[in-house]
Amino acid sequence: MPRTYPVSLVLEGQSVLVVGGGAVATRKVEGLLPYDVAVTIVAPALTAALRELVDGGRCTWRPKAYDAADLHGADIVFVATDDESVNAQAYRDASGRHLMINVADRPELCTFFLPSVLRRGRLSIAVSTEGASPLTARRLRNDLEERIPASFEAYLDLLCAWRPRVIAALPDEADRYRFWQRATDGCVQRLIDVGKLHAADELLDGILDELSRSAARS
Repeated sequence: MPRTYPVSLVLEGQSVLVVGGGAVATRKVEGLLPYDVAVTIVAPALTAALRELVDGGRCTWRPKAYDAADLHGADIVFVATDDESVNAQAYRDASGRHLMINVADRPELCTFFLPSVLRRGRLSIAVSTEGASPLTARRLRNDLEERIPASFEAYLDLLCAWRPRVIAALPDEADRYRFWQRATDGCVQRLIDVGKLHAADELLDGILDELSRSAARS
């Protein structure tokens, strides 16, 4: 298999075609919908969960077998069928049109792979085995979940909120770098871990004040 280049895609507003209506296709659709995409499913039949999503207007359904015309208007393609001829044909059709395509459990028929993702608010950690063993990727993600506390979300939110203030107060890039070195050395995070958000904010305020005075003297 060729080496892959890891990226994070912005899918909002994109049109996604899902070929297949079984359990795997259901997981694909459920994983896509939170990203504000327009999902179209092509399959002769659907699981009860997919039919509920269609009936609720969350996605659309073409009750038919796949053919190349279904790719019209699609930006990205997911295939999840147990028919190898359909899987191979969809791959040939999509790759021939330079569309990104992922065929479930067929790494040789993919132009991209889906990592197992850990999320803590703004933090995203993706673990990929490039299709070799999705279960191994999930196990590694579970290990990371145990190591990274839920409070990490509040930690990153605080740092993000401070960014405009730091830029305004410290015009010199070197001073800003020193601020972020100290802001991310673990002290602020430990305060947030034990629920001391105000103390964490005060610590950042003290660091900024010290660096601002030092910059003014120089």
